[in-house]
Amino acid sequence: MGENTIYEYRCVNGPTVIAVQKPADREQAVTEFQNIINREAADGWEYVGIDEFQTSEPVGCLGLGGRKATAFKMLVFKRPKAT
Repeated sequence: MGENTIYEYRCVNGPTVIAVQKPADREQAVTEFQNIINREAADGWEYVGIDEFQTSEPVGCLGLGGRKATAFKMLVFKRPKAT
């Protein structure tokens, strides 16, 4: 691709909770991410990396219980934009 290539980007949610209690569970966790990457690659998306972001939402009735922060993994992909 030339220097003037314009890309479009796609962000995909990663698995939210992966319980790891034994070594085989780690392999399953890796496989879940691999499946997402391969699925997107089949549609022409190239894996760029993984990022984490947090959301904050109210807790309790009317939000009086404070706020709860939740972390999410996001996989980022790119492909040349059709012109």
